Amino acid sequence: MLKFSVRFFFHNRKRTYQAIMTLTLALVIYISTTLLVRGYASNISGMAEIIQPSDLLLVIEEGKSLSESRINVEVLEFLEEYASTTPNLEVILPEIYIPVVVEGETGTRLTTHLRLLNITDFERFQPHHYEFLPTELENDEIIIGQQLAYLTAAGVGSLIRIEFSDYQVNESFVLSHNESYSVTNIIKSGHEYDIELIGSLSSFDLNTSLDYFSFIELRVLDIREIETIRTDIINEFSFLEVLDEKQTQNFIIFATNDVIRTLTLLEILFFVLMLVSISYSIYTLVRESEEEIFTLRSIGATKGQIVTLFMLQSLYIGVISALLSLVIGYLAVSGIVGLVTATMGLPYIALKVEGFLIGIIFLFSLSLSIVSGIIPSLEASKIKVIRGDNR
Repeated sequence: MLKFSVRFFFHNRKRTYQAIMTLTLALVIYISTTLLVRGYASNISGMAEIIQPSDLLLVIEEGKSLSESRINVEVLEFLEEYASTTPNLEVILPEIYIPVVVEGETGTRLTTHLRLLNITDFERFQPHHYEFLPTELENDEIIIGQQLAYLTAAGVGSLIRIEFSDYQVNESFVLSHNESYSVTNIIKSGHEYDIELIGSLSSFDLNTSLDYFSFIELRVLDIREIETIRTDIINEFSFLEVLDEKQTQNFIIFATNDVIRTLTLLEILFFVLMLVSISYSIYTLVRESEEEIFTLRSIGATKGQIVTLFMLQSLYIGVISALLSLVIGYLAVSGIVGLVTATMGLPYIALKVEGFLIGIIFLFSLSLSIVSGIIPSLEASKIKVIRGDNR
């Protein structure tokens, strides 16, 4: 059967080649976009790392997320005293970071985070872009990120509702709030603040004095002292982590992942279209092979053997398409990148075909070809030798 299936594979070359080219095209598109996006993201991240070393640090409880972290006020007191003797700390910015649900004027509800901080120190920590010049927030005012403003249709002057359960830091500190706030400004930083809310600590009613913070952000004047500062803090408080806060790289990763997710959705849609096209090619191949199928059935071939014959043909199409797409995709992208680099002077993008990508291509190719061959194979097995054939 295996030997005969190979000979039968080349019987109707036109339809067989059509199915191979259709699947190969789909896989080449996937390979090309994957190599370009990953290579370009790697280049940007590398350049950002080299060009602008981070002078921002994040002090957080070890092993905790931003909203889970709890830092005692003693840490803040230590940092303030430490800064008085070590003038390399320019800004010390304690914050509370709370998961909240935001409801805009249109009734749209979104889950995000609220940062409670000192807005003046926040601007000293790192200047940001706003729709209007930032000012101190009143008790009923808040700043909203530009993406969040778009999603909730809440511009400057709009009222938004902030909802969260009682936020308990410890037994003596509970933050309770469930009211509307006026949007006084929109932040356009290009960073994670675009999808958050920013409020003043004084804007929210605290039932006790503030004894804990979620985390503390630091700005360092001399980046050569970062390791010394990190060591001094860890030696004083072993339960803390001091991390480099590289918002540029974080935003690049966030944006790149969004692009990859979008491309993946488009590729899935394209694969669905290819599935229909390949199924049609194999179905047409079956209809054009009725005479051969009739002959095989006449000499004793069973329905199961006919199904196996066409499923093997689909399997061959998948294997050949995977091999062709890997070669064509890599060579095509490499050639285009090399040509653009040589003619336009753009940085070269390092393209790397990893084992994971090869595995995904073979998985996609074989799965797609086998799935597309199921119905045509069953149809082929139903072709009868004589009108009364029920086998």
